[in-house]
Amino acid sequence: MHKTAKKALRATAIVMMLALAVPSAAFAQAFLRGHEDLPLLAGLTQDRDSVMVFDTPQGRVVEAFAQTPEPATKVLAAYASALPQMGWSKVSAEKFVRNSEILTFEVVAKGPPTVIRILLTAD
Repeated sequence: MHKTAKKALRATAIVMMLALAVPSAAFAQAFLRGHEDLPLLAGLTQDRDSVMVFDTPQGRVVEAFAQTPEPATKVLAAYASALPQMGWSKVSAEKFVRNSEILTFEVVAKGPPTVIRILLTAD
């Protein structure tokens, strides 16, 4: 199977899994630019101009900002419900780990709109 087809199949499977596992959190079929297996909540709009992606010897670093009219607590709760289904372990309400990756959500503005900084780093 072609590499692009595998990625598309994987992304579709993740969206379907999230729809079944987390019915209360409406996830769109959009993913964080720079990290193809991290879905964005429906209504969470990524600021495409603020995305920074680069590779380090330890792994990829992705920083992005997104906004939503939803309160930060709802966004964090939805990710807390969904991310363990994708292999992430919760460290705190804003921090998750998977293998050597660290995923951090930082509420930059409580809004409305709520602005979230999403940071993926390598341990």
